[in-house]
Amino acid sequence: MVSNAEQVRLQGVVCYDDVEAALIDAVLIQWRTEAGNWPFASDGPWHLIRKEWSDWDARDAKPVPRTPPSRGELERMRAVLFGWLPLVPSDLDRRIIVVSVTWRARGEKRVPWRKVAEKLGQAVSADAAKMRYRRAVHALTVAVNERGLG
Repeated sequence: MVSNAEQVRLQGVVCYDDVEAALIDAVLIQWRTEAGNWPFASDGPWHLIRKEWSDWDARDAKPVPRTPPSRGELERMRAVLFGWLPLVPSDLDRRIIVVSVTWRARGEKRVPWRKVAEKLGQAVSADAAKMRYRRAVHALTVAVNERGLG
């Protein structure tokens, strides 16, 4: 027996949870790419300096090599990051989504809204960040469904 939520998904309509899960999945896929960083500006070239596999000696703990994402995963990531996120009209709302989803991708069950607000500067309070996030993801869900991108 198929539940109502599954019937809606089968018809090509996505819900709030689907959009949030796709955003989290896009962050996780981005972390598995060669750069492993969010595709926005950073503070300098220091993040590009990495040890080569041959630079490690026996005393160092070697990192587990990452499995590169497949083409399908990269297409999903690009669709979400470059197809869905621009549908959010406010730059501040996009930033709130990015910071909040990054926390969720780390495995946090609850987003520390106070830290999100600190990361954004004094633009919003913790309560305002939480409210704006929910409204922005809801608006994104509506926009994705209207355009049939789900």
